[in-house]
Amino acid sequence: MSKKLPESEWDKVAEWWNAGVGDIGAWHQQNDIDPFFFKIFGNLKNKKIIEIGCGNGYFSRFLAKRGARVMAIDLSAKLLAFASAREKARPLCIKYLVRDAANLYGLKSKTYDIAIANMSLMDIADTENAIKEVSRVLKRGGRFIFSILHPSFCNFGQQWVIIKEGGKKYLARAVGQYSSSTAKKQNLWSSGVKSTHYHRSIETYFRYLRNANFLISDFKEITTKKPVTKARKEDSDVKFRRSKYMTLKEKKMKEFAVKEIPMFLIIGALKFE
Repeated sequence: MSKKLPESEWDKVAEWWNAGVGDIGAWHQQNDIDPFFFKIFGNLKNKKIIEIGCGNGYFSRFLAKRGARVMAIDLSAKLLAFASAREKARPLCIKYLVRDAANLYGLKSKTYDIAIANMSLMDIADTENAIKEVSRVLKRGGRFIFSILHPSFCNFGQQWVIIKEGGKKYLARAVGQYSSSTAKKQNLWSSGVKSTHYHRSIETYFRYLRNANFLISDFKEITTKKPVTKARKEDSDVKFRRSKYMTLKEKKMKEFAVKEIPMFLIIGALKFE
């Protein structure tokens, strides 16, 4: 049965997000995350796929172009308007629905071969029930594959710090909070709009998956390919920023940190009953 949907914070940023993501995804999706998705997927021909938190639909279109039959849902009607406009202009037989991920009413149980959540679970308030709903609509043996910010290294309450060891300096990640599930409003990059981000430990995600009849099949920690760049004179607080450097020594230190500390995590799971 349907229920009144909560307001989506992403409606406020839909136009800005669509302009940045376009038809190919944000930088980290294009270069760091999506290539691993497609390695895990294998052949998608005639697979029935549901995407959870599809945004403007760019990833759903990639799936459809690879032969999948796609249903995509998002809480933001404004983001889905951009997705629907692209579908109308260049039809790929994708169906878009405004839905709360924790209540996929109207979607039949045991219908889909694969469920995808590409960088959306950490923006969903009731992830536990969202995962249960994914399990409900998946066939037995179906796959659930999702990407998130790495809970250990990209959680709020953390910061980059410089440590000294054996006469060398290292850029490290200081973790002030991890085990507790928390929610915090933060700016969506340069949009100036705040949205709620939900932190959960890896253990919490594993528990949600196990309680929804999933077994882990894939686990990939992803570092970023985004290069560090030379800071400008007007850049502030460069010392503790991973992406900017002032000296060649600092550049090498930060390049090493980029290779060693993952920013993203992809988990794949199989529904076992």
